[in-house]
Amino acid sequence: MIPTHRDANLSDGELHSTEAWQWLDDELYARFDGRTIAPGLYEGFYRDPDTKGRVPDQSRRYIVAVRQSGVGDLRAVLALACGVFQQKCIYLSIAGQVEFIEAKPDESNPGAP
Repeated sequence: MIPTHRDANLSDGELHSTEAWQWLDDELYARFDGRTIAPGLYEGFYRDPDTKGRVPDQSRRYIVAVRQSGVGDLRAVLALACGVFQQKCIYLSIAGQVEFIEAKPDESNPGAP
C-alpha cells in the first residue's frame, strides 16, 4: 500500500510526483518483472507514532508476485520507497502477514524523485 500523499508530519502532505510513481514502476519492473495496481483508492486512517494523532489517508494497492527468495528484495525496495514517497513506513502484506517497512536511517531520502 502506497499512500497518495507525502506524510504531512514528515514532509509537506502534498501529492506524490509523477516521477516518484515512475520510480516505483521502474524498480518493480527491474527487480520483479511486473506489478498490478488494484482498482480504486483505499481509504483508511492510522495513529501517527510520533504525534499520536489520527491521520486519514488514501493509498494505492500494489500487487507484486514474488518468490520467497525475493521477499528480502521487496522489503529493500519498500525501504527505499519510504524515502522517495516521504513516508515513515509502508504497509506490506505477505500471505496475510502484515509488516510495516521503515526507511533505513541512511536511506531516508535516497535522492530519487
